[in-house]
Amino acid sequence: MLHLNTVIVLEQEEELDTVIEVSKKLGVRPIIGARAKLRTKHSGHFGSTSGEKGKFGLTTVQILRVVKKLQQHDMLDCMQLLHFHIGSQIPSTSLLADGVGEAAQIYCELVRLGACMKVIDIGGGLGIDYDGSKSQDSDISVGYSLQDYASAVVQAVRAICDSKGVKHPVICSESGRAIVSHHSVLVFEAVSTSSSSCGPLQTSSLGFQHFVERLTDDALADYRNFSAAAISRDYDTCLLYAEQLKQRCVEQFKEGSLGMEQLAAVDSLCELISRAIGVSDPVRTYHVNLSIFTSVPDFWGIGQLFPIIPIHKLEERPAVRGVLSDLTCDSDGKIDKFIGGESSLPLHELQGNGGLDVDGGAYYLGMFLGGAYEEALGGVHNLFGGPSVLRVSQSDGPQSFAVNTAIPGPSCGDVLRMMQHEPELMFQTLKHRIEEFSDDGGSISSLALLNGLACSLNKMPYLAAGATCSLTAAAAGNSGYYYCNDDNYAAAADSVAAEEEQWSYCVA
Repeated sequence: MLHLNTVIVLEQEEELDTVIEVSKKLGVRPIIGARAKLRTKHSGHFGSTSGEKGKFGLTTVQILRVVKKLQQHDMLDCMQLLHFHIGSQIPSTSLLADGVGEAAQIYCELVRLGACMKVIDIGGGLGIDYDGSKSQDSDISVGYSLQDYASAVVQAVRAICDSKGVKHPVICSESGRAIVSHHSVLVFEAVSTSSSSCGPLQTSSLGFQHFVERLTDDALADYRNFSAAAISRDYDTCLLYAEQLKQRCVEQFKEGSLGMEQLAAVDSLCELISRAIGVSDPVRTYHVNLSIFTSVPDFWGIGQLFPIIPIHKLEERPAVRGVLSDLTCDSDGKIDKFIGGESSLPLHELQGNGGLDVDGGAYYLGMFLGGAYEEALGGVHNLFGGPSVLRVSQSDGPQSFAVNTAIPGPSCGDVLRMMQHEPELMFQTLKHRIEEFSDDGGSISSLALLNGLACSLNKMPYLAAGATCSLTAAAAGNSGYYYCNDDNYAAAADSVAAEEEQWSYCVA
């Protein structure tokens, strides 16, 4: 016997028949609870579990039928708990007190009907102030503290019970979001950035006059009006004609009467003017080493916002603004909405190759308060598995923390297997093809290719910084970001006489 105080909470009326039947077979007196469907409605995004048309729970009619059936089986004393759930992320204590008060009335009525009530379970709902605004009118904020929440619950239950002369119950809560949101931080790297700037003004080798001569009459008129407005500093008119000129040139390019160099010249000219008068879009796209669908699915699915900040260069003021684009080929794979109603994030300049600073350091960002559902909801869209996990605890050491465990994320082979593919067979197929064409005069040995292939299947599908990679760098010595990081490439390339069994792919 485990000696656990287990409560069977009824979500549907017909579940009671099973409870009665099994308990009689086992000869036990079960502790039974019921989930009530309250009339109090949470109007926010997470309120679909509440209200008269809510997804879960028993109506007052159904609760009365449960009480009657328990009386018929002489089991009404088994009814000891009332449960309800207004909805996650309750925005205000007034809504909370209203719902708890309604539930307390039901609790007292069950006592009056003869149930041996002891516990009221208020469910979840304790919200997280994601944006720090303490707003009652937002799905990502709440207008109360933990103490305010607890006080509202206790006062509402006490007031109703005292008015009915009912003994105060034990109050339980299931505030999952509030408990686990803080338990993890998603750390990811910005590997590169792109700008909307067109760079220096581009013209054809025949000169700018040749470009002008190839414009249609309408486009030429727009160009002249555009130039006149720029000289007279009539910026609104200048921008109007610049946009018209660009559109006409695009049409000419589609028709084949304007070359790519001329189209680029128009783009550069319009961008130059926009920057000169201060209306050029300064927002850059930062390419980050993660999948939104795997690591931040609630942003894509329901528009949930999370605090995202740089965790590097904290001593420097951010000089640019940017949006975040992930590794997937999906157009939704970007974060362009941020805390505070912002459409971009203050970020630092990326310098050097691949987003590295001059001193070789990477640039990392952190997403906070995502510990509630993101890890469980994430999928393998575009074959990106979950990230690696570090478990960190507080320590009395000089750094005040200790890394307890490091768990690598799923490898490429693992992800392929999740999608019902067989990476071992794929490796053998490619191995035979490499051996078939190994004597075609290529500069990369078949052993090096096999080594790189096996390495890739055992590595995660995310970008990894490495000096060599047998699939892409080989003898060329390229550096940057690759989908594998083969530390043993040099040794493998020299081991031409290695036995074939060495290259059998197996998952570590």
